[in-house]
Amino acid sequence: MDGKQGRRTGPGGGLRPRRQDPWARWVTRLVVVGIFVVFVVGAFYGINKGVSWYRDQSASVTTEAPHGAPVKVTITPGMTAAEIGRLLEEEGVISSSAEFVDLVRSRGSEDSLRPGIYQFYKDQKVVEVIEWLEEGKGSPSFKVTIPEGLAVAQVGALLDEQGKISGETYVKLASQPDKFKVPKVGDSVPEVKTLEGLLFPSTYYLIEGEGAVELIGAQLSAFQTKTASLPWKNATSLGVSAYQIVTIASLIEKEVSVPEERPLVAAVIYNRLRSDMSLGIDATVRYALGKWTGPLTDADLAVASPYNTRVVKGLPPTPIASPGVDALNAALNPADVDYLYYVLKDTAGHHFFTASYEEFLEAKKNQPQQ
Repeated sequence: MDGKQGRRTGPGGGLRPRRQDPWARWVTRLVVVGIFVVFVVGAFYGINKGVSWYRDQSASVTTEAPHGAPVKVTITPGMTAAEIGRLLEEEGVISSSAEFVDLVRSRGSEDSLRPGIYQFYKDQKVVEVIEWLEEGKGSPSFKVTIPEGLAVAQVGALLDEQGKISGETYVKLASQPDKFKVPKVGDSVPEVKTLEGLLFPSTYYLIEGEGAVELIGAQLSAFQTKTASLPWKNATSLGVSAYQIVTIASLIEKEVSVPEERPLVAAVIYNRLRSDMSLGIDATVRYALGKWTGPLTDADLAVASPYNTRVVKGLPPTPIASPGVDALNAALNPADVDYLYYVLKDTAGHHFFTASYEEFLEAKKNQPQQ
């Protein structure tokens, strides 16, 4: 030991290394461990946040709020994946029906797409759309079937029988075309006082709680869609307006039960119009009277009404029923025949056609009772 107290010397007289205090060593170790723990926790937290972000992004197909305007789409029973895809593409829900079909097939979901009324969105993700269809995320709905050839008043009675929609409200609204978007008939929108004839007959699916307004809107939209490709330009060569084509088609719809006779009845109507003859179609009398069944009396047949084509020459002022595409097509493409008369010849609904009044009278003697 040298002259200074507490200083140790080594064998060569130099100073020995001073031993670290045990408490200091523990503090150092704790600091190192603490830094390591903070690093590990921070790394774990970062990774966890990254995984959560990735999971959220991956799950966004089914959880994020859809963007774009809502689109109501009706998927009817029996529609194929290809038909559904085309409909969704037409409505702007998806951009590619081919992509939709490929993805449906890859998921094995061809038979799992459920019918119903769906509220999709413009430019919605394809996977999300398919999942909604698989899970049946449509709204609770009900079906309304409107047969071809019914007048508005008859449809109203049918709706009352079904009990889902007020027939009275339906009939009232059908006389207020200003409340709806009237569809094009041919190249233009007609000025009409009634929607008679423009309410397309078909099967419609409505959401529970919807009523006459929604049904009429769907029928008008369907008329626009279903009749757009018809040869409306033929109306000019036939000497009538596009709207009068609808009227003629409604007469055909009321008169014909055998499909192949539609062009023949159309020809009779045009031939009689050109010959300045009254049409003499009893269905117009029934429309005027609202008498849909039972025999017509002499007083009925003489009723003073612009719809009575036994008394008034020319076409009635409006359609008298809702014609389907086949009747409209017949009105635009009448048969090339000279017939002026037809009379029922059997209970199956077939008619005898002739250009001779004498033959007509003879055939009428054998007309079966209706």
